[in-house]
Amino acid sequence: MSFYASEFIYNGVPSSNFGLTISDTNASDELSLPGANVSIISQEIYRKPKVYLFGVKQTPILTIPISIFKYPEITAEEASVVSKWLFGQMDYKKLQIVQPDMQNIYYNCILTDPQIIKIGNIIRGFRATITCDSPYAWEFPKKIRYNYPFNNYYIETVAKINNSSDSPDYIYPKMNIAINIFGGSVKLINHTDNNRIFEITNLEQGEVLDIDNNMQTLKSSFYINHLKDLYNYNWFRYVPGLNYVTISGNIEYVEFINEFPRKVV
Repeated sequence: MSFYASEFIYNGVPSSNFGLTISDTNASDELSLPGANVSIISQEIYRKPKVYLFGVKQTPILTIPISIFKYPEITAEEASVVSKWLFGQMDYKKLQIVQPDMQNIYYNCILTDPQIIKIGNIIRGFRATITCDSPYAWEFPKKIRYNYPFNNYYIETVAKINNSSDSPDYIYPKMNIAINIFGGSVKLINHTDNNRIFEITNLEQGEVLDIDNNMQTLKSSFYINHLKDLYNYNWFRYVPGLNYVTISGNIEYVEFINEFPRKVV
């Protein structure tokens, strides 16, 4: 997704505060790539014409050269403030381009290699590189929530969850799960993923679980360590496309928080 002289938001601060716009310096290059390439990990075998494939690695991380301008000029004082805001960050920040076809997308990035653009002795803007945390941009998180009657001892339903990610790999979502007034267990079976089981037992009445399957963290509102109660240390995940998931247990609600990777063109 190319962008041309658009306003932007970086680390929660809109560029309109400074009268700045951003443009992709590769926007006119018809051969520019959308990122999300793969490198092949393989092994040649003596006297065998076919190599052995171990797998692939999604690489390289997404980088986009950009220019940032203000008309007619940026004062030295403004340049100092803008430079402190945009450059030299210690970790990844969200960058959103304010244009209609990118309203649900952001880059998780650090702006690197900054240069000042001058015409004569007048500062016109900056050049830099968007250096992302992955080969993808990201879709803003969307929540899917399934509520159940609080006085139902045990529930069992089937949910259809569409993994519309642009990645061909597994997606490990975040989840919030509330246990009902009876306490007990929660079990999710993803039938599309070879009936893979995600199950946690020994849960307390009214307990709320905050789960990040990608980072493999499980936090309890009662500060109980439930890692020992996680079946086979299986974390919940989606396969690409439509996933059929049986949800069962002593549950008040289950909430899936999906933040899908997106290719940019």
